[in-house]
Amino acid sequence: MRIATDCHAQNLKMLLFIRQAWVIAQDVPLPELSPAPDVGASHIPTTPPREVWENRWKREWNRIWAWYDSRKVRGAAISQEEMQDISRPGQELHPIVPPFWSVEYGTDGLDLTAFTTWDEMTLPVLPLRTARAATPALVAAWRDGLTTIIVLPYSGYFAERLSTSHLVVSAETRQDPDLYSRALTTQR
Repeated sequence: MRIATDCHAQNLKMLLFIRQAWVIAQDVPLPELSPAPDVGASHIPTTPPREVWENRWKREWNRIWAWYDSRKVRGAAISQEEMQDISRPGQELHPIVPPFWSVEYGTDGLDLTAFTTWDEMTLPVLPLRTARAATPALVAAWRDGLTTIIVLPYSGYFAERLSTSHLVVSAETRQDPDLYSRALTTQR
């Protein structure tokens, strides 16, 4: 049995940070962040217009989830040349390398020090007792096709099954044995 747990989905966390800092894509229903980031000197660039940034954000948000959903290859080697090719703007989804905002749009308007500080604060401490206590639910979820759990810095209980193979949970959910077991039973 193998279920990967992505506790450092930095590409998604960057988008959550941008959404908070630039106050964009507020029509996308997402839980509150915990902890909420100090966005520092981040500000939405004046060009292109706000609507363009919102559309770009939504496109990247959807691309990242599409990458998780379509990801089949794990741990395969990638050459330096291939990494350079797929790290250019406008590339198709690659099974090993997820999309990143900074590759497509750069870092203008982002206080990277503030992001890094928040990113480090949101790395969950995952107690072993949680995984042990949830073992029956983990086994059942694995038998049901679960291969990846993505942990995000959302506030409170959160669990969403993206597909048969992918489950998103809040860090708070992942740290509580009862909530985690409940999350593992979430169906798409």
